[in-house]
Amino acid sequence: MNTSEKTSEETTEDTSEKTKPVLTAEQIAAKKQRQAAELAAEKAEVWQSISALYIPLSLFLSCVSFSAGAFLLYNYQEPAGWGFIALTAAIAISAFVALFRFQNKFRAQGIVGGKDTEMIKPSTNQDDGPVTDKTLE
Repeated sequence: MNTSEKTSEETTEDTSEKTKPVLTAEQIAAKKQRQAAELAAEKAEVWQSISALYIPLSLFLSCVSFSAGAFLLYNYQEPAGWGFIALTAAIAISAFVALFRFQNKFRAQGIVGGKDTEMIKPSTNQDDGPVTDKTLE
């Protein structure tokens, strides 16, 4: 190796360490806006998860509640049956409201909150091919 090659490598390393990119005000504002959008995306994802559990549970409970109300009205002419039917209506309406608001607009835009998920890449081993009779022998 020549000494001229060493000095050129050393100078490029020194200059790369000294020069750091300076962010403009627009880039800083865009970065803050992106962080705010990611935080909102995390909140929207939590609400979407809660809705995913609430919708089927509430529809099941409304079916049970309506059955109880219909049973009380048909067999015993109890006025409490109307209370169960009113409860059914309230639960079913809240479930449909949750269904209509289920869409996560941030996920549709490509902003996904929570970076703790890990991507698993497919392996490139040749042994992972399909199992045939020859491989079992």
